[in-house]
Amino acid sequence: MPRSLLRLVLVAFTLVLLPLILLVIQNGRSLGGVILSAQAGVESAVVDTRRATDMNDLALEMERAIRRYAVLESPEIRLSYLRLLERYRLELEQLLLSIDGGELGTSLQHQLLYLVDLAQASSDEIRDRVVIFNAFSGATLALDELTRSQIDERIQQERDHVMLIRQQLWLWSAALGGASLLLALLFTYLIIRPVRQLEKRILNLGAGDAPENKPIRGPAELVALGDKLQWLHLRLRELEAQKLQFLRHLSHELKTPLASLREGADLLLECVTGPLTEEQEEICELLVSNSFRLQELIEQLLDYNRIQQVQVYEEPVVVGPLLEQSLAAHKLTIENKNLQVSVALSDERPLADSHRLKLVLDNLISNAVNYADVDGVLQITSQPLGPSAEYVLTVANTGQAIPEQDKDRIFEPFVQGNQVRKGVLKGSGIGLSIAREAALSMGGRLILDTKITALVCFELSLPNYNDKGITHE
Repeated sequence: MPRSLLRLVLVAFTLVLLPLILLVIQNGRSLGGVILSAQAGVESAVVDTRRATDMNDLALEMERAIRRYAVLESPEIRLSYLRLLERYRLELEQLLLSIDGGELGTSLQHQLLYLVDLAQASSDEIRDRVVIFNAFSGATLALDELTRSQIDERIQQERDHVMLIRQQLWLWSAALGGASLLLALLFTYLIIRPVRQLEKRILNLGAGDAPENKPIRGPAELVALGDKLQWLHLRLRELEAQKLQFLRHLSHELKTPLASLREGADLLLECVTGPLTEEQEEICELLVSNSFRLQELIEQLLDYNRIQQVQVYEEPVVVGPLLEQSLAAHKLTIENKNLQVSVALSDERPLADSHRLKLVLDNLISNAVNYADVDGVLQITSQPLGPSAEYVLTVANTGQAIPEQDKDRIFEPFVQGNQVRKGVLKGSGIGLSIAREAALSMGGRLILDTKITALVCFELSLPNYNDKGITHE
């Protein structure tokens, strides 16, 4: 196989077109032969038919000439008779070369000898022997019919020959067309196979999975592209490791000065250094609130980093206590916005990692509380989808619907939609990303439920504890 993609394509086109070119040449030759044969047959049929017709006319003219000679005894009439006789003889010889006259042709040739002798006879003898023309004319008519019959047979043979050529052309077309199709499929496979391998590697690269180590077999350009994709995967792994290391170091480095800032702000608010003015208290409160926001951002970065590295421990988890902790952490915001919280949990337990499930619940409830309307509703429900199905927990809230263009992007890291956040602190845009990564790491999934239009609803699906064949204690 050619190592170059360009050469492979050129060879493919050449080999695919070669059977078609041969088919055109073969069909041209066959059709040319049929045309020549048909043309020759038509010409021969026309000539033989005309000769047979002329011989009938000559036989009648000969009879009239010999009868006039018997009456007038004119040498010119006799000479005209002999000329007609000679013309008849020549036409007969030419006709017998084209058709098989058989005994009829031999009989006419013998009769011509009697007709030649008739020109030497006297008038009385001619009158007595002129009846020979009855048999001669009948034989001439019979030869005419025989000629037409054989012409019809030749036409039928020509038709059969054309049908045979037609069948051969179909066979040639099927064989060479099939060969072209097989060659086209072969070269398509040779080109598509490495392309499919490259496509699979690109999809694995996009999904963050390691590409196959199986080498790509194909043109040199595609093989080189596969090597570049492998290099790109290794490079992305290095960048991912550097990113995680950066996040880890940054998060830990930020926590130390943040602790000092919070401690100093708390001391100032407690008037340890002396009484504060109204403006100073306002500034201190601003420092405290922003330190809380900065701490939340740092914790989210730590969670995002931890999700990428920490091993998952799956066990049956009771969701109720984890949910109570998450709601308690947002109690002040819930009370300030006067949200009506509705919780309905089933007795089933999901198979999950308790720490990661707590992260999912924290981020979902934080998202719902911060984007919910004042005097709105926060609904939390869980149910298994059947006796042996997944454990599904939904967190829904009243509020502004998520725009259509943001529905596919809200789970991406550091991406925030166009909704107006109604919480005290501005989000970092990684909460839902952390929640989705945690759900995926536990073998579940987190999606935006678009079937419910009255509420903004997120649906968390996890393996049900009963699915493993273990009953509740």
